[in-house]
Amino acid sequence: MRNPKDEEVPLRERGDNDEITLEFCNQRSRIRRNKAEDSTTFMFNYLRDPEEGETLNWRELRKLKAGKKWGVIRHPYILNYINQKLIDCALFYSLHILAFLVFFLLLAWHVFSRNMFKDFLISIFTGVFFMFLVLKGTIKARVTKNISTWFIIAFCFNLFTYAATMAYVWFPTVFSYDDFHMEVKKIVTWFLPIIAIISAWANLLYIMRKSPFGIYIFMMTRILRSFAHIATIWIPTLIAFSFAFLLIMRDTGVKPWPLIDQQAANMTMVQTMLVILQAVTKTSTMMIGEVDANDILDTNQWIPSILVLVFEIITVILLMNLMVSLAVGDVTYLKNTAQDKILKIKVNFVIEALQLSEQFQNNLFRLHTNLTPNVLVIMDDGSYISTFDEFPRVAPVAVSDEAFKISFMESGMRLRIKTTSGKVKTATVSRCDIECIESTESGIPVIMSTPDSRVYENEDTYWTGFAKWLIGLDWAGYLDI
Repeated sequence: MRNPKDEEVPLRERGDNDEITLEFCNQRSRIRRNKAEDSTTFMFNYLRDPEEGETLNWRELRKLKAGKKWGVIRHPYILNYINQKLIDCALFYSLHILAFLVFFLLLAWHVFSRNMFKDFLISIFTGVFFMFLVLKGTIKARVTKNISTWFIIAFCFNLFTYAATMAYVWFPTVFSYDDFHMEVKKIVTWFLPIIAIISAWANLLYIMRKSPFGIYIFMMTRILRSFAHIATIWIPTLIAFSFAFLLIMRDTGVKPWPLIDQQAANMTMVQTMLVILQAVTKTSTMMIGEVDANDILDTNQWIPSILVLVFEIITVILLMNLMVSLAVGDVTYLKNTAQDKILKIKVNFVIEALQLSEQFQNNLFRLHTNLTPNVLVIMDDGSYISTFDEFPRVAPVAVSDEAFKISFMESGMRLRIKTTSGKVKTATVSRCDIECIESTESGIPVIMSTPDSRVYENEDTYWTGFAKWLIGLDWAGYLDI
């Protein structure tokens, strides 16, 4: 339901102005191709008028995202706006990564040598992170009034990380005031740093998804999901062979299979579970190739030898090759879809950054009022130049053809089809049916290059180049250059 207070707000301030469509983006975009310099120049008009600011804001991006209009978002008019806001946020993002990296290394250092100074330093880091987490959640609940399930999961995981970190740092100090339940305290102080460090590591990878290394994080996540599916086969197989080896080797005295029959009377439940865990762990290491069959073959018995042979065929050969094949397939699939996943993450990041800038207006951070460079020059090698220039008022050349993209498994090609009769055309190459998909820049009015056309030079500083590399969009991937 719409908030009654929204009725008092002008439509354009709520983002309810003219809907952003492909036609709207095409009307405010121009394209000029320079074959001599192997470059393509896009020119955009983001201004409504001098008083009302730009046509795009976080409300428009949120409407496009909520409507799943990713075809519109992939238009160069929208992508250029997103890319420039990402570059403007590069300093904040760099500090975010650096802070979590220092926090992660500080936790690892604290495990090996702890003192009061490190305790307070980790507590300060945790307090600052917690403050920003609450601030982010408050703004999202206040502005959007719609919190997704994944945001709640991520919020709770961060709270769990900070709580585990504070408990790991200060519980030893609290436990030192008495000597009751020392065994329980020892287990708690031993287990907490493991949770804290693994949680900090997971948070660091989560933050780095927007970096150039994000595709590798997606690959790891995808492979973990595939393993979760194949675990229905892997776990029962592991348990079956673990108990089989445990029963066969229990009287041999070979570790980790002890003399269970002789020790069972004196073993507690925890010790029995530990024996089973050691057997499962030993079998899992055998499943990845570390069979170490000599101890089993030295028993000079038929059944253990046959069991090892069956184990190698089922797990080491069949099951492991199945998992490797799935991993290779996942990596290939992700290479074709990684840009879309990264774009969704970066769009969310831009929306949140613009919301934060609008809520806390100051002279240092005015992301939502910064003008967007309206000229984008993309070279054939994927590099690009962003600058300001006047939007051309001359009449563009009528678009007599449309650009289409041809997708192959290994490399991409481009096809330009004349659309005079409006019929669907299909090209066939080497017995392969090619599906022609209209590319994102298709339909943008063309302006002709003239001797008086301005030549744009790359004036990027070292920082701008670093910002483009760190968090900027990969234009070669989105426009299939």
